[in-house]
Amino acid sequence: MKFNVNMDVESMEGKTVLVFLKPQPPQANYRIHAWQVITGSAGSTESFDYEADISTDVTSAGEKAGNVIVSERLPVRPGQLLEATSPALLSPKLQNGSSSLAAEKLTASQAGVINNTTPAIPFDCNWYVNERPVVTMPAVDAGMTCSFQYEPNFFFMVAAPPMIGQTYIVQNFSDMTKYVAPITATSVDVRVFKDQGRWAFDFTAIA
Repeated sequence: MKFNVNMDVESMEGKTVLVFLKPQPPQANYRIHAWQVITGSAGSTESFDYEADISTDVTSAGEKAGNVIVSERLPVRPGQLLEATSPALLSPKLQNGSSSLAAEKLTASQAGVINNTTPAIPFDCNWYVNERPVVTMPAVDAGMTCSFQYEPNFFFMVAAPPMIGQTYIVQNFSDMTKYVAPITATSVDVRVFKDQGRWAFDFTAIA
C-alpha cells in the first residue's frame, strides 16, 4: 500500500509530518519511534510504502561505558519466536527458537524474542516494519520474552523534526490522528492542511 502525502498549506512552519505504528498492548516504558518522517515543503507531495514485513534486533551494553552492541537484524513473522543466546560468552545473537516454545510464549499474532543468554545479558529489543523502527522495548532480562504486534492502523501528527535518536512515549498517541485503511485500499492520498489554525489530515483511499 502506498501513501501519498500532500502538504496543502502555504508554509510548513518548520514542521514535519510524522507517522507512527502503535504496538499492542502499549506499555509505559516503550520508546516509540517515528516510523515515517515526511519533510516535504509546502505544496509538495511525498510518498511512502507499507508492507507488513517485521524484523528485529537487540542492543546490549559493551564492556566500555557508552558502548552499544547491536545484534544482526532478522526477519520474523507473527507466531514466530527468536532466541537470543550468547555463544562463547559473546554478545547476544538471534536465532530461530522452537515452534513448541513459540506456541507456549506467543499468540498467533505476536512475534517474539526470548532472552536465553548465559551468563545473563540484559538487552533492549528493537522492532521494525519495512526496515524502519517502530518501538524499542527496554530491559529484557534473562528468561524474559518480549513480544510484538501492532495495530494495522496509522497514526499521523505534525510536529517539529525529531532529533537523531529521539523517541516518543505511548501517551503521545492521544495527540495523533488515527487512520484505519480499508482492506481493499492499494493507495491512500493524505492531505495535510490547517483548519481554523489547527493542523488536520484528510484521507482518501483508492482501491
